[in-house]
Amino acid sequence: MSTRITLNSPVTDLYGIGPEAAKKLARLEVSTIYDLISMLPRRYNDWSNISSIDSCEDGMPISFMATITSSPVQKGFKRQSPVAFFVSDGSGRIELSFFNSPYIVNKYQVGDRVFVHGIVSYYGMHPQIVNPFCEKALSIEDIRLVRPVYSLTAGITSNMLSKWIGTALKLVGDLLPDVIPPELAIKENLCSSKEAYQFVHFPESVTQAQLGRRRIAFEELILLGIGMKYFMQGKSSDEVAPVVIPPQGGLPESAAQRWKTVTSNLGFKLTGDQKKAIADIQHDLMKSTPMNRLVQGDVGSGKTAVAVLSMAMTAIMGKQAVLLAPTSVLAKQHYDSAKALLQGSGINVALLLGKTKASLKREIKENLLTNEASVIIGTHAVLSDDVKFNDLGLVIADEQHRFGVKQREKLLISRDGSDGINSVHNLVMTATPIPRTLAMVIYGDMATSVIREKPAGRKEIKTHFLPYTEGDDIYNVLIAKLRRGEQAYIVCPRIDDDSDGLDSDELLFEGFGEEIASTDMVSVKEMKRRLDERGISNEYETEVLYGSMKETTKLEVMERFLSGETKVLISTTVIEVGVNNPNATMMIIMNAERFGLSTLHQLRGRIGRGDKQSYCVLCSDAKTENALERMKLMCECSDGFDLAGKDLELRGPGDFFGTRQHGIPSLRAANLFTDAPLAKIACDEVNKVLAVGGDSANRLMNNIEKLFKLRFEDKMGKL
Repeated sequence: MSTRITLNSPVTDLYGIGPEAAKKLARLEVSTIYDLISMLPRRYNDWSNISSIDSCEDGMPISFMATITSSPVQKGFKRQSPVAFFVSDGSGRIELSFFNSPYIVNKYQVGDRVFVHGIVSYYGMHPQIVNPFCEKALSIEDIRLVRPVYSLTAGITSNMLSKWIGTALKLVGDLLPDVIPPELAIKENLCSSKEAYQFVHFPESVTQAQLGRRRIAFEELILLGIGMKYFMQGKSSDEVAPVVIPPQGGLPESAAQRWKTVTSNLGFKLTGDQKKAIADIQHDLMKSTPMNRLVQGDVGSGKTAVAVLSMAMTAIMGKQAVLLAPTSVLAKQHYDSAKALLQGSGINVALLLGKTKASLKREIKENLLTNEASVIIGTHAVLSDDVKFNDLGLVIADEQHRFGVKQREKLLISRDGSDGINSVHNLVMTATPIPRTLAMVIYGDMATSVIREKPAGRKEIKTHFLPYTEGDDIYNVLIAKLRRGEQAYIVCPRIDDDSDGLDSDELLFEGFGEEIASTDMVSVKEMKRRLDERGISNEYETEVLYGSMKETTKLEVMERFLSGETKVLISTTVIEVGVNNPNATMMIIMNAERFGLSTLHQLRGRIGRGDKQSYCVLCSDAKTENALERMKLMCECSDGFDLAGKDLELRGPGDFFGTRQHGIPSLRAANLFTDAPLAKIACDEVNKVLAVGGDSANRLMNNIEKLFKLRFEDKMGKL
């Protein structure tokens, strides 16, 4: 065993973890010793309610100490035949039966004292427990009665994890950085970091496990609130950005005329919330302090117009602006919107995608260097090192959390083709409504503009629940809409019936425990077959869309749908963000239980974009309470902010933003909804220490940085 083992050491440095085990642990996102230690149990088995055999009831769990009174015997000659024996505790006796466990015959003998836990069932008049937990023990004190249950993968057991974690804590537990200010630890009665991990992995009681989890929750909230501010955004107080708009007021006549041309192209009146957001942005662009603003807008609230007008302000004043979109489909849509809105203003707009032809890419890059192109819209292709700007002033990220942190930071410093480096103004847009307290934690000291009003003329989408995924009702409703000349989306949670058909780049489903295994998924290709078999595809053009298709194919499919040529678009959640077709009035979501409230709301937001009445139909065979509660909430509530809160409440600790959205780290102990007030308390205490300065502040900040890198940095920097 190496004496130089650290928290950042690979798991293979632990005795017992070889290359094969390491590969399996990697599936659980465990690659370092710290990853292993911080892999918290998802729940606990509490067997501490010790009773006697005579109190057993059919179908109920029971825990007791007993003595083996008969020799283990295999009842049959086949290997899978059960091995059974009787145990007694003085109040009665019960038979224990073990299937597929022939080794049991030699493991126990008459007179052994054992601890037993299991579910009682009756065979005739005789009670029995099938496949119980059974362990030799002289007394109840020898048994761990509260047992952690981990998320596992094939070849990794809870016992293996417990053994490895126990070894790791002994070796490096004292190296865990302490990010809790002493005053906060005293005030909140928090245990030490090492104790916290000991308590959650090896609790003597459920209460002790909760104490450990609470301490770790405070750690996570501090890392999120303080770490995101200092180590993700990467801005310091002495950085300056170009003053885009003259603070003294009064635009040159030519600039004022160009702005008038842009606003006259709108074709609609801005809502009050849109006007307020634009005013906030304009005010920020009049300062040399880098703008760091979040624009939250519910689906369909008009964030794109705000983004394009912000870029227009920047371009009219001679600076350049970038809009990053998470998908090529959305980037193309933003580009089309910007071209229409900026028509006649003299502002040149460029679109840069990964699949843009090499010759056109070269031309775009040259135009950026000369400021011939002052507005650029694109995907990750814009983040390439060879993309340089003449005078970049504003960067807008649409759904920031879909871009790797390290990659996005490339644009937050201006690269003018020389050695000059300056900060730029940073605007983040999100359609994920976040409660204000939570937004403060996640986005640090970002200023926030909220757009809740919907544009005039929009009708509220009517949402209905169909408790099945097969039946004529789905198709009858679809045909009724199509006959009126309208279009429809059908969203499915997977691409093909084969598990290999899953699109790893997409949020195909967000797990909700046992219900994921309880129903079959309808795939995109299966739904296409159903429409073909019913003759619907013959009468109405139908196409499929999913993330792993070629970029050019995706764009062509979407163009045909937006033009009205394609009437039904069957898709995965690749259409979740931003797709805008006013003639699409029907959204059918198959296996709706597979998605969280936030994703369901985002999908629903693809319709209701015009003045026609739109309908969302949630189809699901699930019967679990959690799934039915989500369906009920979707049918009753259309406000994204309310649903976001409910989504967090239903999920508990974990990843509110979905498995593929890496910019915001998932949490293991803290609940982003219920613990948001604790986050403010924790971050305020840290900021007090930092404000005083000195050795204590330096030590605390160093520890926060160390733990932030261990916990989040590598995982957040990936695309």
